[in-house]
Amino acid sequence: MNTIKKLLSAVLAAVLVLSIAGISVYAEEEPLPANASYVAGDADGDAIINSADALRVVYHASSHHEMTDVVRRTAADVDANGKLNSTDALYILYYSVGKIDSFKRDDLNLSTIAGNITYDPYTGCVIDNKGLGLVGFAYDAKYGVFYATGAGWQRTVGYTELYDRLAAIAFMPLDTIRIKFNYKGMQWMVQLWKGYYGLVLAGCETGFYNRPGDTPEEQTTYNVVSEEYHQEMSCRFHYGLSSFNRYSRTWWLTGFAPAIQSSPATTIPKMRVENTINFTDIGLMNAFIEGLKNVDHIFQNYDGKTRGFHFVEGSNYRVKGTSVWFEWQ
Repeated sequence: MNTIKKLLSAVLAAVLVLSIAGISVYAEEEPLPANASYVAGDADGDAIINSADALRVVYHASSHHEMTDVVRRTAADVDANGKLNSTDALYILYYSVGKIDSFKRDDLNLSTIAGNITYDPYTGCVIDNKGLGLVGFAYDAKYGVFYATGAGWQRTVGYTELYDRLAAIAFMPLDTIRIKFNYKGMQWMVQLWKGYYGLVLAGCETGFYNRPGDTPEEQTTYNVVSEEYHQEMSCRFHYGLSSFNRYSRTWWLTGFAPAIQSSPATTIPKMRVENTINFTDIGLMNAFIEGLKNVDHIFQNYDGKTRGFHFVEGSNYRVKGTSVWFEWQ
């Protein structure tokens, strides 16, 4: 509830500023492409309507980060007046917290698969009409990648190291890196995973977590970060024919592509992942970089062993503005 209040306050403040400034950006400056389809309110193209879409509209209307895709601009113009402004941002936020249940603009050219499950041909997303996916997962048909929506049941359970050890028993041999650091009186962790997910999928994950600063170090449980600390994250997974890209503003970025599981002792270390995090808080970014520098190993859940690994600036990690790029394998 506190998170919702903070988000509502942030967007309301942006609404006030934009209204005073009189900022209003035309949403449909060019014709929609013939293959256009969208979920109304989906400003960032992940088929999920949440506060990230409201903030995306605010960024666009203030010229902080403009949307170049006319389909995204049109989908975000939820009051269907041809302009993107603070009103659209507020409507999207109200929808995401259940204050309203529809927009003036309707969804466009979505295909119903079964029940409330739909397919968006433009983004390739298969998802339900609440953006939660099937038990928290959805499918990107354009790139053939399954992914977690970040809005499902997984938000409520947080993280503990026991999950990694149990994953190996559940046919999920994984490499993982835990990037730990302190910021604003809290203990933080960004965790990276790559490997096999079941017998027929390979992929990667990036999770953002924190917990109270006085938590004993031997305790391995963390909480999912609140929405105000969701970050714009992207990843590129490279392993033979299972290569793919994923992007979202979230606490948990994932991607899983078809691949036949083979010996983890030889194949998982060869999987390469490139991550980028665009931070909204420069202090949080600097704290994360310090944690990145302290990484000294990769944990292998399939044999319980570790292997040495370091992030070296200019080699496998680089900082540009408020963005940090890093890779590992």
